[in-house]
Amino acid sequence: MFMKGMMMMMTMMMMMFLTQVTVQQFVDDLLETIFSTTNRESALPLAVKYMFDFLDDQAILHQISDPEVVHTWKSNM
Repeated sequence: MFMKGMMMMMTMMMMMFLTQVTVQQFVDDLLETIFSTTNRESALPLAVKYMFDFLDDQAILHQISDPEVVHTWKSNM
């Protein structure tokens, strides 16, 4: 009974390891695409640029004209 449980646990661990190895390259590529600045004219990663653009849009939407407020939003992310 104990050996059967150990064999099942070892099989599941091997399956988890193989899944991690398979998925890892896809996750690495995704994160590289999101946060990379290579081959772009912008010094900011696209995810950060879009967040800053979103904050600028929200300031316009809520009629916040003080540039210090928007700067504070961006500084405290």
